Amino acid sequence: MHFLTAAGSLLLPLFLFGLVCGAQSHTSAESRKDDDPRTPIELYFQAHALGKGELIEQAFTPDARIKFVDKGELKEWTRDEFAKRFQQPAADEYRRVRRVESLDVTGTAASAVLTLNYPQVEFTDHLSLLKIGGQWKIVGKIFSAEHRDSGQEALKATHQRSLPFEPRKIIGNIYYVGANLISSFLIVTPAGNILLDTGPIQMLPQVTANIEELGFRLQDVKMLLNSHAHDDHCGGLAEVKRRTGATVIASQLDGELMMHGGKGDFYWGDDATYEPVAPDRIVSDGESVELGGVSLTAHLTPGHTKGCTSWSMRVNEDGKNYDVLFLCGLTVSSYKLTNNNNYPNIVQDARETLRRLGGMHADVVLASHGFYFDLEGKAARQKAGAPNPFVDAGELGRHIAEMEKDLEETLQAQERQR
Repeated sequence: MHFLTAAGSLLLPLFLFGLVCGAQSHTSAESRKDDDPRTPIELYFQAHALGKGELIEQAFTPDARIKFVDKGELKEWTRDEFAKRFQQPAADEYRRVRRVESLDVTGTAASAVLTLNYPQVEFTDHLSLLKIGGQWKIVGKIFSAEHRDSGQEALKATHQRSLPFEPRKIIGNIYYVGANLISSFLIVTPAGNILLDTGPIQMLPQVTANIEELGFRLQDVKMLLNSHAHDDHCGGLAEVKRRTGATVIASQLDGELMMHGGKGDFYWGDDATYEPVAPDRIVSDGESVELGGVSLTAHLTPGHTKGCTSWSMRVNEDGKNYDVLFLCGLTVSSYKLTNNNNYPNIVQDARETLRRLGGMHADVVLASHGFYFDLEGKAARQKAGAPNPFVDAGELGRHIAEMEKDLEETLQAQERQR
C-alpha cells in the first residue's frame, strides 16, 4: 500500500510534466509552421492536389490578386474567383508534378517561383508573400502557361531524335546494336544470342541492320530480355518474338504492363502504348537466366517503373574477367513523388534501389539510354584507339551519387508531406 501511494505521488507530477511539455512542443511546432513561408505554398499545392478551394482561401489573403496573360490580354482573378476553380482532384493528378524552384525571404516579405508540370501544359507561378499578424500569406500571383504535345506526340518526337548509331563490340561477347539515345544490346553465345531491349518498333529496322552489320542475324536471337516496360525499350518485343520465336523474359510487374501494351502505367497512363506481348518467363530478384553457357542475373531495381530490372553478367576478355551491369532507368525526377496514389511507395523503392546498386561492383556500366553511360563519348575514344573506355570501375559509384542527389533535390522541390 505504501508502494502504490509512493508511485502515485510520483506519477502525477510526471504526467502533468508530460502534458506541459507536449503542449509546449505542439505550440513550438505550430509556431515554426506559422513562421515558415513554405506553409502557404504547401496549402496552395494541396488545393491543386485535392481540388479544395478552401485551401486557397487559407493560403491567400482576401484581397490577393491572380494575374495572367490570355491570348495577349492581361487578365485578373480575385482570390475567391480563383478558389472556385478548385472543385475536385484532376483525373490525371498522378501525373501532375509541382515544384518550388526558388524561395527568397527578406524580413517579412518573400517571393517564390513555382512550376506546375502537367501532362499537356506547364505553368510557371511567381508568388509574392507577406508575413501578416505572425502568419505567412500569399498576397499575389502572376502565372504563365506553356502548352505542349500530348504524351504520344512527345514520345514520337523522342523517337525521331534518336539517330542511327554505328554498332560495335563493347567487351567480351557484348555488342551495342541500338540508336544513339535508346540502347539495345546483343549478347552472343554458342547456342544462339540474347537481345536486351529492342527499342520502340520504329527503331527495329536500325537494330536489325546493326546486328547484320556485325555479322550476326536477328533470326539467331533465342532470348529476349527487357530492362523496363516502356515503349522506347520494349515496343519492338512482340515483332521480334514473331520473327524469331525467342523466349521473352521479364519481371512480374513489368511483365503485367507489357501484357497490357503499356496501358495503365503509373505515370504515362494510356499515353505510351505499344503492341502487347506476354512474357514466356517471369524472373524474380536474384534469379539467373542461361543460354549457351552465358548467365545473366536479374536485379529488381524499381522506381523508374515498378518492375524495372537491371541485369549483371561476367565476361572474359584477353584472359581477364569483368563484371558488367546493365542498368535499368534510375531517374524518377519527372514523376510525382509525394501523395502519388498510383505508386505510393515510389520514394522508398527509388532509395532502396540506389542503396542496393551502390553496394554492387561493376567494371563496365551500361544502361537503357546511351547518355546514361556516355555512349557517344566512349565510342569516339574507342574509335581513336584508346584502351577500352567502357571499362571504368568507378562509374557506378559516380552515377549512383548523381542519382541520389537528383532524387533528394527533386523530393525537396516537390510538395512535401507534413
